[in-house]
Amino acid sequence: MSARTGKRVLLVVALGTVLGLSNPLLAQTSQQDKPSETPKKEEKAAKKKGKPFAGEIIVTSRKTEENVQEVPIAVSVVTGSDLQDVAAEDISSLEKYVPNLTIYQGRNQSTTLTAFLRGIGQSDPLWGVDPGVALYIDDVYIARPQGALLDVYDVERVEVLRGPQGTLYGKNAIGGAIRYVTKPLTDKPGGYLTLNAGSFGTQEVRASYGGGLIPGKLRAKVSFAKLKRDGYGTNLYTGKDVSDKDTTAYRLGLEWLPSDNVTLTVNHDWTKDEAQPVGLTRLEANPLCPIFLGHACPPLPHLFDTESGLAPLNGTESRGTSMTLTWDIDSEWRFRSITAYRKSDTENNIDFDTTPAPIIDTGPATYFDHQTTQEFQLVHTGGERLNGVIGLYYFDGTAGGTVKATFVGSTFTTTDGDVKTKSYALYADGHYKLTDRLTLNLGIRPTRETKYGRAFNVLNTDGTYQTVAFVLADFKDHVTFTSWAPKAGLEYQFTPDVMGYATVSRGFKSGGYNVRAQSTVFPASALPFGDEVMTMGEVGVKSVLADRRLVLNGAMFYGDYTDIQVSTFTSYDSNGDGVDDAFFGNFLNAGDAHVKGFEFEYAYDSPTWFGLSGYLAYLDAKPTSFLDANNDGFVDTQVITNAPKWTGTIRLNVDFPAWGGLITGSVGYAYRDDSVLTNEGGPDPRDPTKPLLPLMQPAYGLVDAWISWLSPSAHWRLGLVGRNLTDKAYLTNGYNLPVFGVVVGSYGAPRTVLATVEYRFF
Repeated sequence: MSARTGKRVLLVVALGTVLGLSNPLLAQTSQQDKPSETPKKEEKAAKKKGKPFAGEIIVTSRKTEENVQEVPIAVSVVTGSDLQDVAAEDISSLEKYVPNLTIYQGRNQSTTLTAFLRGIGQSDPLWGVDPGVALYIDDVYIARPQGALLDVYDVERVEVLRGPQGTLYGKNAIGGAIRYVTKPLTDKPGGYLTLNAGSFGTQEVRASYGGGLIPGKLRAKVSFAKLKRDGYGTNLYTGKDVSDKDTTAYRLGLEWLPSDNVTLTVNHDWTKDEAQPVGLTRLEANPLCPIFLGHACPPLPHLFDTESGLAPLNGTESRGTSMTLTWDIDSEWRFRSITAYRKSDTENNIDFDTTPAPIIDTGPATYFDHQTTQEFQLVHTGGERLNGVIGLYYFDGTAGGTVKATFVGSTFTTTDGDVKTKSYALYADGHYKLTDRLTLNLGIRPTRETKYGRAFNVLNTDGTYQTVAFVLADFKDHVTFTSWAPKAGLEYQFTPDVMGYATVSRGFKSGGYNVRAQSTVFPASALPFGDEVMTMGEVGVKSVLADRRLVLNGAMFYGDYTDIQVSTFTSYDSNGDGVDDAFFGNFLNAGDAHVKGFEFEYAYDSPTWFGLSGYLAYLDAKPTSFLDANNDGFVDTQVITNAPKWTGTIRLNVDFPAWGGLITGSVGYAYRDDSVLTNEGGPDPRDPTKPLLPLMQPAYGLVDAWISWLSPSAHWRLGLVGRNLTDKAYLTNGYNLPVFGVVVGSYGAPRTVLATVEYRFF
């Protein structure tokens, strides 16, 4: 037996052993391969499919470089230059490029991430709860949402994979994955300096420079961003700005090549958010204001203004270091080790009632998290028929915090707790060519995850929070979850430019503990909530048509979503007088749902000066059962949020020479259908004969445009960007607590115009 044949047999046996053990989830991850390999991969793809098409993109969704059109999964790619052209502030801009994606700034912090794909996500940044959409910086998973709304700088591309992901990723992801891929290190010196200025006093500086310190042996890179702007609104009580931006960030990279086939890469990133709290806006008058203030508190005329009497406390500092060892064993086998540590600390105040009165004031609140991850991969590529990856993954993380709160000026509580997570997983994913056109794709992921929960929640005697009047919860416990998540699919190459695929996969998100539990009043709240599972089938087609000028991709999907985890605020009668006068934050498995829909992405590059691009998506996410915990006939919680039925974008892109250089630009329209923003249930305290309905955002559309000129030498770029040009008002999230008269929301950014000056070094 030859060495090559022996290695192939080794992969078959290893994949077969793992696949025979179980049946896990789907996922597609990424891996940053050596830049020197890219031309070889592009040359191979060109030979396979003929002349390259405009906008051809190479991705590493399956641990090896390949054309995105060859990947049999629903994946969208947004390049760094796309984000740079529109002067994207952070990754929330992805919403206008990716079908069935909802992504926004959560809570009242400018760098807290909330993301949903195909109606699956997690809107509550409660510590110890896994997100439904996994976020990666390169190959390192970020477990917590605080500090995870990544700023756009030093980015090569962002890959967004829809549907369950696990057989290729380190951490399991039930709804999908967002992979932020930074620019690779190279020997060639180069970089850029970008300055943006405009509306609301915006002042943004982004810079990066790198190259070979010892060509062929040692490379380095440093990147920096300072992003500042004034607030969209004002706290009319204190006179301070709200919803501003003040972020400082940097990344450092060092790469050592001790031999031709071994690379050691070390990356470090740091981000600090020092903005004022995001201003929540009253959507209805608070009926308790006359009692506390002697006058009414109607909604304010300016959507971004607030009247918070709480001290403006906000800040997040996050940092991470990773080390990646890559060993190219030979032309077909690669071994990789990825070791990483991440940490973040947050402090903030949230005035839920948005008035000077202490109706619901939360803070000071402090959160922390730290995580250590280790991943080993053995990748086989370049095989004539069989290729794939086998990986081992370990995650050890702790997230916790302390929150002090005041209710109706006389009730004071302290919530203190943490959740420790230990996760072990083995994953395997392989694709075998049954014929020259037909390929079999199989994957498996066994996972074992243990959550250790601790909560000590008390009622204090006064606002000093020093003396305990009553213990609401005091427990320590642990629970273990296991999952076998499989993936199976076929792909068929109809022509060199048209590929179809069908896949069935399962996603898993482990359960855990509600650190806000009030188990003295609600004993069940100390029990762990269960895991949730998504089983999804998908069929799709990827095509390059019209003399390779039109890219047209489509996917249809159907998912069975069970034991959905949701966060709700539950009202109750604390003193037995028959009137609900208190609430606590509950976290529970609320029911099941079916998720189905379709997605079309298109990009047309005409032979002349214009092109079209965008997407059209349909999502039907309907519950099949609701939870009625107290059997009163009222649904205790809604299940599906952030799942608009229709979304779509259309962009007219221009590209033509002018003044010796090149003018490029685009004007686009993005549409989003009606969307449920909050989880509510039970009877309405204002009218107990009616159900309490969640907050809704009616359908709306946004108009954006940009234009830039690139100098003949390609060193200088001048640009102008306009976002939300019609100044449309739209809610992204909110809170509905009518027992305290609280109906508030947070609005998306108003009309913004920016000018860009950029110099590129090369």
